[in-house]
Amino acid sequence: MKRLTREAFTRAVNYPDCSKRTAVMATSAVFLLDLKGKSIISRNYRGDIDMTIIDRFMPLLMEKEEEGIVTPIISHADGTFVYIKHNNVYMVSACRNNVNVAMVLSFLFKCIEVFMQYFKDVEEESVRDNFVIIYELLDEMMDFGFPQTTESKILQEFITQEGHKLESAPRPPMAVTNAVSWRSEGIKYRKNEVFLDVIESVHLLASANGTVLQSEIVGTVKMRVYLTGMPELRLGLNDKVLFEGSGRGKSKAVELEDVKFHQCVRLSRFDNDRTISFIPPDGAFELMSYRLTTLVKPLIWIETSVERHSHSRVEFMVKAKSQFKRRSTANNVEIIIPVPSDADSPKFKTSVGAVKYAPEQSAFVWSIKSFPGGKEYLLSAHFALPSVSSEDADARPPISVKFEIPYFTTSGIQVRYLKIIEKSGYQALPWRDCRLYHKLTKKPNGTHSRYEPEVYSEEELIIGEPMLRRIVGELKEKGGGDFIIPWHDEDTVVEILKPFEQMVGHGVKPSFILSACINEPFLFSLLARKGSTASRVMTVIVHSCRMPYEDVCQFMAAYGDELVREGPEAVQSRLDRLSALGVGTDIAMGKLIRSCPALLFAVSESSLGATAEAMGAFFSRKQISSIVQKCPQSLLQNVDEVEAKYEYIYFQMCMEGSEFIECSRWADISLDEIMARHEFLHKCGRYTTPDKKNHQIRMENPSLHEILDSTDDHFACAVAAVTTEEWILYQTLRDKLASGPPSFERIKPSKRKEYERRAKESQSIPDHVFDCSREKLDRAE
Repeated sequence: MKRLTREAFTRAVNYPDCSKRTAVMATSAVFLLDLKGKSIISRNYRGDIDMTIIDRFMPLLMEKEEEGIVTPIISHADGTFVYIKHNNVYMVSACRNNVNVAMVLSFLFKCIEVFMQYFKDVEEESVRDNFVIIYELLDEMMDFGFPQTTESKILQEFITQEGHKLESAPRPPMAVTNAVSWRSEGIKYRKNEVFLDVIESVHLLASANGTVLQSEIVGTVKMRVYLTGMPELRLGLNDKVLFEGSGRGKSKAVELEDVKFHQCVRLSRFDNDRTISFIPPDGAFELMSYRLTTLVKPLIWIETSVERHSHSRVEFMVKAKSQFKRRSTANNVEIIIPVPSDADSPKFKTSVGAVKYAPEQSAFVWSIKSFPGGKEYLLSAHFALPSVSSEDADARPPISVKFEIPYFTTSGIQVRYLKIIEKSGYQALPWRDCRLYHKLTKKPNGTHSRYEPEVYSEEELIIGEPMLRRIVGELKEKGGGDFIIPWHDEDTVVEILKPFEQMVGHGVKPSFILSACINEPFLFSLLARKGSTASRVMTVIVHSCRMPYEDVCQFMAAYGDELVREGPEAVQSRLDRLSALGVGTDIAMGKLIRSCPALLFAVSESSLGATAEAMGAFFSRKQISSIVQKCPQSLLQNVDEVEAKYEYIYFQMCMEGSEFIECSRWADISLDEIMARHEFLHKCGRYTTPDKKNHQIRMENPSLHEILDSTDDHFACAVAAVTTEEWILYQTLRDKLASGPPSFERIKPSKRKEYERRAKESQSIPDHVFDCSREKLDRAE
C-alpha cells in the first residue's frame, strides 16, 4: 500500500522520487486564510503538527515584507510554511520538517485551478460560500499528505454541487482507482479530433546599439483531445538529443531545456528513447513546456531619436522595422515608448496604426494591427515640457515591444509526427494544413480525403532517399508513371530533395508530402524537375492567400507549368496588385484565386494594372473591390472591351456602377449579346430608358443581373415575358441583318458631359407634344 501511494504521488505532481525519506516530505496541513491571517478553512492530514501554528504565519510574513525579503517559503522552529496568494486569499501548507517545495507549490496552484472550475473566482466570499465543496475536494486531492487525484474533470464526475446531500451518494469513477487517474473510461465521440498548438514567447533585452544582452524563448505545447476510448498518443519533435543519438545530424535539431511535462507523459520512455508517449486527458490541457537560452535577433527593431529643447518641448522620431521574412505578419503590435513624467500636450503623426498617450505609464503607445515582414514605419511625436524642471538628467527607461506572429516559431521546433494508437483500431487522418496546428479525424464510412495518408515508417517520414523510393514505388504500382531517378548520384538526389526540405521547413508534414506526391504524379514530376521554383511559388500562395497546402498542391497539379514559368516574384507582384485593389483580407484573396486561378498567370502584370486603372475611371475603389470579388475575370479582359461594355451599359441602358456589383457575367458576355438583349427588351416593352427630367412616365426596369446573368430560357420567359422560340428567332434575324461595327458611339470619360448635352439637344419632339419654354417662344417670334 505504501508503494502505491508513492506512485500516485509521483504521477500527480510529475516530479521524480528523488528522496527515499518520503514520509518526511509530506504535507501536514493545508489552510485557507483571509488577508488578516484568520483561518477560513483548514484540513489536518497527518496529525503531527499543532494546528495553532498558523497563528504565527501572518506575523512572520509581515516581518519578511518589512525586511524586503518576500519568498514563498517561511521557516520556523516548529515547522515550515509554503504559501501562495490568490486575490484576497492565502493558501498555506504547513509542514513538519523538510519538504519537497516544488511538489507543494504545484499542489497549491492545482488546488486553485480546481476551485476555479467549481466556482470561477476564488475569493474570501466564494470560499465561505462553498466550504463544503472545498472540504470534499481537499479530502480527494490529498491523502495523508500526498497528492492523489488532481484532474478537475475526474473530480467533477463524483464531486458535484449537490455532492454533500445524503440522498445522493455517487460512486467514484474508475479513474480514481485506475493507474490513469486523469482520464475516464468509456469516452465516445462521433468525430475523433486532436488539435495541437505550439506557442512561443521571446523575452529579449537589447542595448541601444543593437547588441542583444539577454534572450530567452519560453514555449508551450497545448492540445485539445476529443478521442474515443483510451488512446495512446506518440509525439515526435526535432529534438537534438534524439537526432544525435540516431545519427541524423544537428542542422535542424533543437536542444530543449527545462522541459516540464504533464503528468500523463511516460517519463521513463522519454528518458530512454526521447519519445513523448502518453494517454491524454479529455479536452484541453498543456502537454509540455520548455525553455531555450539562445541568442535571437530582434524580430521588430525600434530606433528612437530624441531631441530635447530645454524648458519648452521634447520631440521623438521613432522608426520601427520588421526583421523577419515577408511571408509572415506580426499582429497586434504595441510599441511602448517612455517619455518624461512631466510631459504634456502630446501631438502625434504617423501613417500607420494609432497612437495614444498613457500618462499613468509615462509613455505613449503606438499600436499597429498588422505589421508585415520586411516593412519599415515612422512616427513623430511632440510633447510640451514645463518651464521649471529638475536639473538631474532623466533616466532612459527601455522601450517595450509586444506582438504576435501566427504560424511562426522562433526556436525552429517542428512536430515530426503525431501517432494515435487505440485498441478499437479506428483510423485517424491528419488535418490538411501545415501550421503547427494539426487536426486528426476519424475516417467516415465510404469516404476519404483527396490526399488520404497511408501507413508510413519513421524512416520514410524523414526527408531522404527512403521517402523518394516510397513515392516512386507507389506511382509505378498505381500506374502514375515510371520515374527514373539516378540513385547512385548523391548530388542529384540531394537536389531533388531540396524542395521537400523547404516545405518541411515551412511546417508541411512529411506524411502530407508523401500522400500528395503519390496522388498527384504531375506534382511530384514538377517538384523533381523545378523543385526550388515550385516550392517558392507554393509558399507565396500559401502565405499570401492563407490557403492550405492541399489546395495549393491541386493548383500546382493543374497549373504548375504556368505558375513556375511566371516565377514566385511575378506571382507575388500580381497578388500585391490585387491587394492594392482592396480585395480585403488574405482569406478573401484565397477565395478570389480559387474562383479564378488565371489571375496569377493568364495576363501580364502591366495588363492587369491597365485594366484596373481603366476601371478606376468608371468606378470607386469600393465598387472595384466588390466587382473584382464578384467577377474576377473582368481583370482578364482587354481594356477596350471593358470600356466599350461599360459605356454602353452606362449611357445606353442608363445603369449606375452599383448595378455592376451584383452582375457576375458582364465581363464574360460579349458586347453584341449585351446590345441584343437590351434591344429585345426595349422592343418587347419590358425596358424603358429612364428620363431624369420627366418622372411622370416611369417604369421598373429589370436589373443588370437579371438581364445578363440569366440563361436564354430564363431571360426569354421571366425577364422578357415571351417564349424562348421568339427570343431565338429575334437573334437569328438580327444576325442576318446586322452588318458593320456596333451601332453606338464610343465616348471618352472626359467627354461624357458633352455627350449627354448633345444627346439631349438632338432629341426630336413629337407633334403632339408642346414645349412652352421661353427659348422656344422667342424662336417662334
